[in-house]
Amino acid sequence: MAVGTGLKKQITSINSTSKITQAMKLVATAKLKKVGKRISNAKPYFAEVYTVFNDIISKADDSIYQKKGPTKASIKTCWIIVNSNLGLCGGYNININKLVLKELRPNDCIIAIGSKAESFYLHKGFKIMHTKKDIDINFSYDDAREFAQEILSGFNSNTYDEIKIAYTKFINNVTFEPTILQLLPIVKASSKEETKHLHVITEFEPDPATILENAVPMYLNTILFSTIVESQVSEQASRRVAMENATDNANAMLEKLSLLYNRKRQAAITQEIMEIVAGAGAQEN
Repeated sequence: MAVGTGLKKQITSINSTSKITQAMKLVATAKLKKVGKRISNAKPYFAEVYTVFNDIISKADDSIYQKKGPTKASIKTCWIIVNSNLGLCGGYNININKLVLKELRPNDCIIAIGSKAESFYLHKGFKIMHTKKDIDINFSYDDAREFAQEILSGFNSNTYDEIKIAYTKFINNVTFEPTILQLLPIVKASSKEETKHLHVITEFEPDPATILENAVPMYLNTILFSTIVESQVSEQASRRVAMENATDNANAMLEKLSLLYNRKRQAAITQEIMEIVAGAGAQEN
């Protein structure tokens, strides 16, 4: 009795897909736990470094690393754009790229982190200065130091006038916020933020400008490490959510199709029984 052959194939196919998405969800969950510990340890240090540098920059009046007043119209920005190497991670890449496109200018240069960033911006007609596809959940502070030296060299040689990083801030396991952070020149804290620290008196030796110039590599190392690792956490969390939703949708579809298949099968069996009974009655007559 060939009943709903097409339905049966569809059920088998969806069942296989459901198993794959469930496996991918488990992998993403394991990676999320691994990299999540790193960001929870790094965040307090990142926040403290950012606070200290804002304190230094507020007192350093003569440094190339300090942002001064309105920017010129022809300013060239180096964008570090963090995407993933793999897909199936929900709106992780789309959301950050939408945010970047609002500010990206034709003369800007791009350092693409992840193959998805490279393919997206090449397709949009932008030039990629450099692509890093080897950055993953094992990204280390040494990797950040090497990366920081590379971009700082470009800034000091006037290859570009400012550096911004576009990354995904991790809020919790289901909430992620695409964010743009200016790395260089360092933006002075708002007067509101400064007011919070008015009671703190900090003495600098040597002067703040000298400290700033010597400590900028450490600042870049810390910010790059923290933002990239935070993006890795967001990617794995986004992929886990996407695969969980895909698995739930597949299971819901399986339930509907199985019910439909069973109804058709029951109807076919009932029809056969009626035909047999009718045939037996005809023979008796």
